[in-house]
Amino acid sequence: MAALAVECRLLARDPVFDEERDAGDDGLAASAQVASLPERSHRRLSAVAGVATFSLLLALVVAVTSESSGGDHGRAHMSSAVELATVEHSEAPTEATIAQALQQAAAEESEDKDCGIAELGDSCYFHVVWAMTKGIRRNPDWYPGLTPKSKFEDFQKHLAAFDSNSTCKMPCVIEGCWTATPGCECWNNVHWAMTTGIVEHPTWFPGLTKASPMENFQSHVHKQNSTVCPNLACNPQPFSTISLYCWAVVRSDGYEVDLVKAQVKKKAGMFACDAYVVVSDKDLGLAVDGVQTLTISTTKVTGYTAAGTSPNAPVFVEAMSKLREDGRYRQHDWVIKSDPDTVLLPDRLRMVLEPTQQPRNPYPPPYAPAPGAGLFVPNCDKQATWGTGWGANGLWPMMYGSIEMVSREALDNYFVKEESCKSSIQGWQKMGEDRYLGLCYRHLQAGELFLKQGDATCGGGSCGDGRFQAYHPFKSVDTWMQCWDQAMR
Repeated sequence: MAALAVECRLLARDPVFDEERDAGDDGLAASAQVASLPERSHRRLSAVAGVATFSLLLALVVAVTSESSGGDHGRAHMSSAVELATVEHSEAPTEATIAQALQQAAAEESEDKDCGIAELGDSCYFHVVWAMTKGIRRNPDWYPGLTPKSKFEDFQKHLAAFDSNSTCKMPCVIEGCWTATPGCECWNNVHWAMTTGIVEHPTWFPGLTKASPMENFQSHVHKQNSTVCPNLACNPQPFSTISLYCWAVVRSDGYEVDLVKAQVKKKAGMFACDAYVVVSDKDLGLAVDGVQTLTISTTKVTGYTAAGTSPNAPVFVEAMSKLREDGRYRQHDWVIKSDPDTVLLPDRLRMVLEPTQQPRNPYPPPYAPAPGAGLFVPNCDKQATWGTGWGANGLWPMMYGSIEMVSREALDNYFVKEESCKSSIQGWQKMGEDRYLGLCYRHLQAGELFLKQGDATCGGGSCGDGRFQAYHPFKSVDTWMQCWDQAMR
């Protein structure tokens, strides 16, 4: 019965307007929605429910609906309903049972050619995106077997089977498919094709454009060289939640350790990212909480820059070398450096970094991004009050160091061309790391996405102002947690 209740609640909600009708108290309302589903969905739900109660519910709904219309047609449906109601199932469903039923349904529809992945602009697409970004986080019990990291395709399968409000059909099944992941030889070749090859040699990629899905590029590479990419890619995923790899340099003496430990305990700030690591001059003892410490020679800095900030570029260059050696950042879309006294809201940040949700840049650079150079995020536009535009003093708008956001491609490109930056930026060793990195990414002609933050060193912003994804500075545990709680309301 528990499984049945979940499915009925799924069917009785409106994912677009976030309305949940009372399926628990009004069984007929939910049952009517079950009856309105196509016959193929009845088969799926019956298989997934795994209890006689579901069959009986569906049978009685069909019977009552048909009988009310009168005539032999209604009596025929009543007879069929009685037969259906006698079907018995011995076991309650498991997540494995649900997955198996959905896979079988997808295979059946692939054979019928009544299948496909939703595209941007389809109503199904928006239902799936809502489920991936809001539904799963607000009501995870609506989506058994799924997590916020599940693929678009898996959410679409679920909606096709269980949600009468969606127009989704089952995705097609591609036998023997495999989609490359960052770090493998196939992925490296596909990434080159997507970022450099398509720009420099477009005729090598007929039917593809810079906007084509990664999976289409992989299938092209597979057809050209099956040794490099031994498999066709699986279905393109038209939307995926942004994956964040977050890190911080933490001084082993002073207030920062207690601040970080409090965030770890609450799974807040950078520790609400998909993965995270801290860098310090000694192990901070956070492994018991699942947080690794990468060690560097020192976190101490003496003196000041001309602007009165800490000349900490060498410390962060060494810290970034540890990220490179560790390599886990390459499994994620964006790499976020967050200072310990920065209140970061990863869920809010994921949404604005999603390519279709990125705002227009009010300060576009005067060049097209170089192939493979990725994106970085300036976040302070103090120069706007001075009447100057992009590039004033080589800095503005600037990426202030409280929160530094770069795409995986931008960091990869930095590591390849790090020496070019150091040789072209005079006196980088005496700069703050934010100034050095901003100049470096512009030297490499990375793309830019301006996202102003609630940083008091650049105009500030209330923790209750939902326009920002980060707030700074909050140097005590109490003030940090107060800001976090206010921002999360």
